[in-house]
Formats: sequence, structure tokens, C-alpha cells
Amino acid sequence: MEQLRRRNAARSTGKRSRFLHHLSVSLFAGVVLLTISALFGYPISFTGGSTSCLFVASEYQCSVTSPVLIVWDYAFWAIATLATLSVLEVALTRSSTG
Repeated sequence: MEQLRRRNAARSTGKRSRFLHHLSVSLFAGVVLLTISALFGYPISFTGGSTSCLFVASEYQCSVTSPVLIVWDYAFWAIATLATLSVLEVALTRSSTG
């Protein structure tokens, strides 16, 4: 019975550490993808006057209209990265065991 508890504890610690690793990677990737999406205005354009700050000729057209949209955009990219990493891990685990 004690061996079973130790084995379950080791599994949960391993899963927790993998999740924390995926979470830290996704938080960093969220910042990088937020920067890229700010340039191109995808998936959320949070600038006024133009869809993107990349191709704007004058600076006054490129102003942030709502800081909340920046937070939503970051959350979108961080969650999308975390989901992608989780799906890839499940797929690689199943392909290596099966």
C-alpha cells in the first residue's frame, strides 16, 4: 500500500512539474506572440485609426484605444500556447507508448 502511495505521489509531482514548465513556456510565448500580433493586428486590433501599427505612415494614427484588449490578446496567446503544448504532449506520449 505504501509503494502505491509513493508511486502516485511521484506521478502527481511529475505531472505538476510538466504543467508548470508548459505554463512558464506559454507565458513567455504569450509575450512574444502579443508583440507580433500588435504589429499585424491579429487576432485583436487594439489600435485606433488603422488595423496595424506596422504600416502606418503617421504616428498619431497608432494609439491604443483600450488597454483591456491588450490583456485579452495576451490571454488568448498564452492559453493557445498552453493548449498546443498540452495536445502535443498527449500526442507524443500516445505515439511513443503505442
